[in-house]
Amino acid sequence: MTAEERREFVRAHRTCVFGYGRRHDGPSMTIVYYVMDGVDILVSTMAERGKAKAVSRNPKVSLCVMDEKWPPTYLQVYCDASVETDIEARDGSDDENCRSDGGPADA
Repeated sequence: MTAEERREFVRAHRTCVFGYGRRHDGPSMTIVYYVMDGVDILVSTMAERGKAKAVSRNPKVSLCVMDEKWPPTYLQVYCDASVETDIEARDGSDDENCRSDGGPADA
């Protein structure tokens, strides 16, 4: 896949597995919904959840973007994430956003 095909694959889907390092034991993986904001991938979570705390400790995360069709297709995205608490970044919710830097261009 070219970089543009990878970006389009991520834009066309909304479900991914969010992987992050835990303080103890192995990595954690959670199925989440996401939206695109330009080249950024936004994942909404609450400040007290493990995802936000883990990103604050270590911004290295991975996303496995999944196609919902059979046979399954997926795309791995590796990126640095950040937790945003800016009221404008919240898009009207009380959640925090986990924003990837660069998005699928780094896939």
